[in-house]
Amino acid sequence: MKKIYLMAIAAAFTFGMTSCEDFLDSENYTEANTANYPASAGDLNKELAALYGVMNQYSTDPLQSPWFVPYLMSDDANGAGGTGDVECHAIGHLMVNKENIFDNAWHNTYVGIARANAIIYAVDAFDWTGQETTRNQLLGEAYFMRGLFYLWGSQFWGNIPAYWAAAAPDPCPQQDAETVIYPHILADFVSASNLMTHGATTRGDGHATKGAAEGMLARAYMFYQGFYLKQGELGGSKELPIVSFEGFNQEGAGNSLTKEQVIAFLEDAINNGGYSLVKDFRLLWQYTNQLTAPDYPFVADLAAKGEYWAGDGNSEEMFQVQFMNAGSWNGNIGMGFTNMASLYCGLRCDDDGAGHKNGDAGTMPFGQGWGQGTINAQLWDDWSDSDPRKRATILDAQAECPGFVFTTSCSEDAGYYNKKLMPITCSGSSFDDFNQYYTWWGVYRHSKEIGAPNDNSFQGDHFGDIVLLRLADVMLMHSELTGTADQMNKVRARAGLAPTTYSWQNIKDERRFELAGEGLRFNDLRRWSGKNGGASCEAATSLERQNGTRVNYCGRWTTMHHAASSWAARYAATDGFLQIPPSQILITDDENVLKQNAGWGASVADANMSGTPVY
Repeated sequence: MKKIYLMAIAAAFTFGMTSCEDFLDSENYTEANTANYPASAGDLNKELAALYGVMNQYSTDPLQSPWFVPYLMSDDANGAGGTGDVECHAIGHLMVNKENIFDNAWHNTYVGIARANAIIYAVDAFDWTGQETTRNQLLGEAYFMRGLFYLWGSQFWGNIPAYWAAAAPDPCPQQDAETVIYPHILADFVSASNLMTHGATTRGDGHATKGAAEGMLARAYMFYQGFYLKQGELGGSKELPIVSFEGFNQEGAGNSLTKEQVIAFLEDAINNGGYSLVKDFRLLWQYTNQLTAPDYPFVADLAAKGEYWAGDGNSEEMFQVQFMNAGSWNGNIGMGFTNMASLYCGLRCDDDGAGHKNGDAGTMPFGQGWGQGTINAQLWDDWSDSDPRKRATILDAQAECPGFVFTTSCSEDAGYYNKKLMPITCSGSSFDDFNQYYTWWGVYRHSKEIGAPNDNSFQGDHFGDIVLLRLADVMLMHSELTGTADQMNKVRARAGLAPTTYSWQNIKDERRFELAGEGLRFNDLRRWSGKNGGASCEAATSLERQNGTRVNYCGRWTTMHHAASSWAARYAATDGFLQIPPSQILITDDENVLKQNAGWGASVADANMSGTPVY
C-alpha cells in the first residue's frame, strides 16, 4: 500500500517561471529567471517535478481536467449532480454555462507546455558525460509530457496556439491541428519512446516510462488517423498514410512514422515494458482494499483467498496522476493533492426529504459525494449481465445498497454510479462525523497516526490514482491496429470471458466495456467517426441515445432530454471540440491569431445553458 505522504510528483509544486507579460493568458510561463535558472543539471529534476505537478493543478477542478471532462461528454455518463450544478450538466449536454468554464484547463495546458519546453531547451546546457542514460531519460520524459499536453489541448480545442521553442513567439497564432500540431505530438512521443529505457525509473513512481510513451504514441496516432485522416477501421493489412517529420530535426524522432512502427512500439511495451494484467479485473479498483473487501459481499471471494486491491502504481498501470496527503482548500494547488474526481462521483450527499441520506453504513462501501458523472442507463442496458466487468464497473445503487436514496436535489441520476472512481468506505469509518476518518483511506491514515491537513475525510481522503494509461488499453490498441484478436482475447480471458474473433465492431465493443468510465470513450467515438462527421456519424448517434433514458429528478422518475436541441446536433455543430475561453479571444483580439471554434459563442442559440435542465 502506498504511503500517502510520499508522492514525489508534486514535490516542487511551488516552483514556477512566471512574469507579467501577455501570452495565451494573463501571464507568461517561459521567460522569467531564465538568466539564472536552471543553474545545474540537478535543477532540471526540480523542473521535471514541477512539470508533473501540472497534472495536480488540473486535479483541483475535475470539471476542467482532460480525464473527467471527456467522461462527462461521452455516452457513458450523465452530468448529474444536484439541480444547482449547472456546470456539469452543461458539459454533459455539450454546452457551456459561463464564459470562464474552461479557463483553468487552458491555463494549465500552456503552463505544462512551457515547463516541458524549458527542460527540452535547457538540457544540454550541462555536461552529461558518463550520465547519458540519465540525460536521455529526463529529456524523454519532457518530450512525453509536451506531447501529452498538446494532445490534451488539441483534443479539447482543435487548432490551438502552438510553438516548439524555448520561448513562445509574440503573437503565438493558432496552428492547424491536422497538418502541424499532430505530427509534432507524434514526433514528441516517438522521441520519448526512443530516448527512454525500460526500467530506467521505478514502475508507479509517477514518472513517464518508455512503455507509457509507446502506448500514448499509439493513442495519439490512432486519433490522428481516425479523426483527421478519416481512415475508418485501422486494422489488418490496410495501409495508413505515413506521417512526415521532415524539417523537425528533433532528437530521437527520425523522419517519419508508419503504422508498422507504431505496432512495433506497442509490442515492445507489451513484451518488454515490465507490465502485466492484474489477474482479476476487480483488483484494479479500490473497493477490494484490505480494509473494505472482507465486508463487501461482491468481493468476498477475493477476501477469502487473501487477494486484495493491486494498489496505486500496480503492474497494469502505465501512467497515472498521483496524489498525496496534502489536500487543502488553500494554496497554489490545494485540493489537487487529493483525487477530487472521487468526491465528485460519490453518492449524492443531500437527503430524501425524510432525513435519509447516502454515505452511511447502509451504502457501505460506497461513500458520499456530489453525485456527478453518474452512469447513463443505456450503458447498463447494453452491457450483458454475463460480463463480470459490468457489476465490477457499475454500482446499481438500488440493488446493492439498502440505504441508498434519491435525494431531493438529484438530477440525471438513474441510480448507476462509476465504481472505478467512487469514494470507498469500510467498517471502521466514522459515519457520524465525515470530517474524521470517513473513507477507507481516512481509516488507514488514522491507523498510521497520519493527520489530515484539511480535517475533512469526506472531501480530502481520496488518494487513488487517476489511471491515464493501463496495459489492457495498450493490448486493445494492438488488436485494433493489427486486426487480430490475440491481445483482445487476453484481456477477455482476464475477465473470465470466452475468446472471440476480430472484427471492428468486436474491438469497439471490447474497448467500450473494458475501459468504461475511464474517460476514453468520447475520443474513441470521435476517431471512429472522422472529422466533420455530422449528425448521423457514430459519435453523434451514440450520444443521442442519451435522449429518453431513465433518470431520477428530485426523487421522481422521468426521462432525459437535451437542454436546448439534441446531442447529435451539438456534436455535429462542434465536432466534439470545446469552446475556446472567450477571455483568450479578447486578449488576442485578432482572428488571424486566435479564432473561436465552430458551434460556440453568444450568438449560437443551443450552446449556452442558463440553468439546470428540468425533467
